[in-house]
Amino acid sequence: MNARDDRAKSVFLNAAEIASDDERSAYLDEQCGDDGELRGEVEELLSHQQQVGSFLETSPANSPTVGETTTESLGMRIGPYKLLQKLGEGGMGEVYMAEQTEPVDRRVAVKIIKAGMDTRQVIARFEAERQALAIMDHPNIAKVFDEGTTNAGRPYFAMEMVKGVPITQYCDEHRLDLRQRLGLFKDVCHAVQHAHQKGIIHRDLKPTNVLVAEYDDRAVPKVIDFGVAKAMQQRLTEKTMFTEVGTVVGTIEYMSPEQAKLNQFDIDTRSDVYSLGVLLYELLTGETPFDRKKLRSAALDEMLRIIREEEPSRPSIKVGTSESLPSISANRQIEPKRLSLLVRGELDWIVMKALEKDRARRYETANAFADDVGNYLNDEAVDACPPSFAYQFRKLIRRNKQVALATGLVIACLTIGIAATSWQAWRADRQRDRAVEAERLAAARLAAETAARS
Repeated sequence: MNARDDRAKSVFLNAAEIASDDERSAYLDEQCGDDGELRGEVEELLSHQQQVGSFLETSPANSPTVGETTTESLGMRIGPYKLLQKLGEGGMGEVYMAEQTEPVDRRVAVKIIKAGMDTRQVIARFEAERQALAIMDHPNIAKVFDEGTTNAGRPYFAMEMVKGVPITQYCDEHRLDLRQRLGLFKDVCHAVQHAHQKGIIHRDLKPTNVLVAEYDDRAVPKVIDFGVAKAMQQRLTEKTMFTEVGTVVGTIEYMSPEQAKLNQFDIDTRSDVYSLGVLLYELLTGETPFDRKKLRSAALDEMLRIIREEEPSRPSIKVGTSESLPSISANRQIEPKRLSLLVRGELDWIVMKALEKDRARRYETANAFADDVGNYLNDEAVDACPPSFAYQFRKLIRRNKQVALATGLVIACLTIGIAATSWQAWRADRQRDRAVEAERLAAARLAAETAARS
């Protein structure tokens, strides 16, 4: 791959992340300038929708206005579902809010494969997500209710309507403190573990694929978008599906070192553990381990090299040196100086264990990751910490403060009592010694006087 191809790839990756057509066009104007050939290459890539990242990542979309043409018209029925509003579209699918009246009355999200995208490869990807969601049943994973084909023969599936926002946005808007953020994160880990137990690796975990909605006044995270999921054991679809040589699956800032290769043939569940580590890093510090602007401005090969080889700063260092520290700490309801101190130590150890370049040194499972976060919340020894005696003793004291206080008082009383008794014994010994010495001196004087008279 030459430098020009690298440049085209880099511009394409950035442009693919921009939802608004106007903003995307402005970005291309800025990056391509008068280079019509480069602009043409990038636009061709975009037109074929071969974007790096999730094939079904949705982005805000405006309702059609007069004069616009849409594949599906609002109000039309697809199976038992009436399309109400277009929510967004991604590389291969369009997402609609729809109304179902039979056999139950509810709002659902309907994903339909886009017209013109119904190639064998895209249909295989679409059916893979549909099957991946269908075999999972977890309160923190969006549920699939139904599937079928439109009158035009294009596949669709209806799934739970998640009226939520990205987890990082929710935490900041509601100014959740660190403990509350860690609680939500544990739920996400358990959802990912469920997917792994079903033989599914997500491969694109990031804030926009973890939405938080409120149910009965309780924040509930929902993992969505299994559009690039990989089956570990069973086949998700009968149609041929493979990752093409020379493509990168995932989102740069959140992908694991083993994903940061042009040929991703050796991916396992620990890749999702790494992405969860990046997510936790951002929940704590407000930033990803590697600076987004610096990463995105590099050529594709350099971006991948950074992910594979460079070590990120510890969360406490990142947040302590951030120019946005005042707003970051305010969103976490904590003083700026205290935030860095609170993250330093155990939370540093937990995050950096998940972000190990060598996956053999990461948490083995998403549940193990969640358990260690739970250890921190419960003031128990975290697995990511060197198990020194002093550390274990300190955690024991913190975990049992009342018992430790009572024990301390007892020890203090015993110490004072022993000291008082020892002092009294010493004083008695001194008095006895003085009496003996006085008697000895008196006897000596008497003996001397008797000797003098004789």
